[in-house]
Amino acid sequence: MKRLLYTIFAIIPFGISAQTMYDVTPIMENGLAGTSRFVSMGGSMGALGGDVSVMGTNPAGIALYRRNDIALTASVDFQNTKSTYNGFEVVSKKNVPDVGSFGAVLTNKISDEGTLRFLNLAVGYRRTASLTSEFETNGLSNGFSQQYAIMDLYNNNPFELDKISGTSFEDFSYSWLPMMMTYANVGDVDGNLIFNNGGNLIFEPTDVYYYSRKSGGVSEVDFNLSANVNDYLYLGATMSIASVNYEQQTLYCEDDEQGEIYSIGNYSYLDGAGFNVKLGAIVRPFIYSPFRIGVYLHTPTWYSLRNLSRADIEGPYGDFCDTSDNDLYGAELLTNANVTTPWRVGVSAAYTFGSHIALNAEYEYTDYSTAEYEWNGTTFDAAAQNEEIVYNLKEQHTVRVGVEYNIDSNFSLRAGYNYSSAPFNKDAYKNMFNMPVSSTSTEYMNLFDKHAITFGTGYRGKYFYFDLAYVFQTRKADFYPYFDPEVINPAANVQSDNHLVMATMGFKF
Repeated sequence: MKRLLYTIFAIIPFGISAQTMYDVTPIMENGLAGTSRFVSMGGSMGALGGDVSVMGTNPAGIALYRRNDIALTASVDFQNTKSTYNGFEVVSKKNVPDVGSFGAVLTNKISDEGTLRFLNLAVGYRRTASLTSEFETNGLSNGFSQQYAIMDLYNNNPFELDKISGTSFEDFSYSWLPMMMTYANVGDVDGNLIFNNGGNLIFEPTDVYYYSRKSGGVSEVDFNLSANVNDYLYLGATMSIASVNYEQQTLYCEDDEQGEIYSIGNYSYLDGAGFNVKLGAIVRPFIYSPFRIGVYLHTPTWYSLRNLSRADIEGPYGDFCDTSDNDLYGAELLTNANVTTPWRVGVSAAYTFGSHIALNAEYEYTDYSTAEYEWNGTTFDAAAQNEEIVYNLKEQHTVRVGVEYNIDSNFSLRAGYNYSSAPFNKDAYKNMFNMPVSSTSTEYMNLFDKHAITFGTGYRGKYFYFDLAYVFQTRKADFYPYFDPEVINPAANVQSDNHLVMATMGFKF
């Protein structure tokens, strides 16, 4: 039945339900992306500059260019995710190829001795967040069940079980999850839903199963203008057009000794566009020293997003309910949402030892709790979602360090480290009572700190250059198939260890 549901998902349906905090947080996080040189230094080049990727962090770094540059980067991400739930361990693996970035810099020399030395233009494409992945977990239920959480939704706003019809979904008065369970006959011959007259589960699960498949991500197209003032002050600005294209399919099952009790499948497609502005400066405070300080500020990204979704459920007797059926929803669900991401600010310092060694250290701050929703053309109230953001999300601190050693005029070795603190509070959860009634996806994952160790090498010729990078990125998380306000249900402990290999080919002229 699990594979049957995914066959059904292949026929893309379009009913729309509002996205949640857990849907949009992944598109707000910046991944380690750019050229192989930039990535192999941990993404730490905010004061060094001189790489096409810096227009996405500190735009002033483009002002250090004195020659035109074109670069193309491709990568393969080898993903390894281990989930441990109630003693059961499941490993998911996936290889994700990508063309991660492309960029071009056009230098314009103004003068050799005047105040304005260079006025440079640049354009680039970056995959800021790759969200393609697979995740699977299963284990013993140990007395816990999603059915308790669904029954809480029913008890919060009960309905007459024998009078549920398609119009019950259309008026948006009742949570869709308990209504779907009613359609799927997760009950008994006496007409009870989930619980029998004695207050016990009619179908008690022995184990649970969850699977998700995601694809897509977030990309930005950057337009940069930068200026070199007296070879001591470098200023830059980048206008970025962001694009979101993110698809997710999930399946949750509860089984007992007789087989599958019920299965809930969810399909979600999030897309949209937005824009932001990045401002930056690099200064050499001491005239005769190579020491440089960089600062930058990123405005929020103002997104206009839509979320196309559906849900399927099959009950213990083979009864089936599909929310994409025209009898179960009206056009009112076709809505858009505006999402505003947080501001970002960063500071960096760099020093070069002759022509052999370059060092850069960088710190970035952002506060995810300041993100905001606004629903358009719908009766959904965004106040509850914004309260969830304030309660569940927090400040994030990012530290990047990088070093480059030039063996000679042609060959270089590089290394770096990139750390980001967790965006979620430790006790964050998805509160289904604050979600629109049409929300049918109960699972959520709380991400912890992210660490990346990077290495690389490069060749520089007169015109042509070629760089390689390797990234080992590790992150832990807690995954919950649902939140039950009555009890603390156990989490699946998730460990992700990814290996990223990148190659960049470029020309300077």
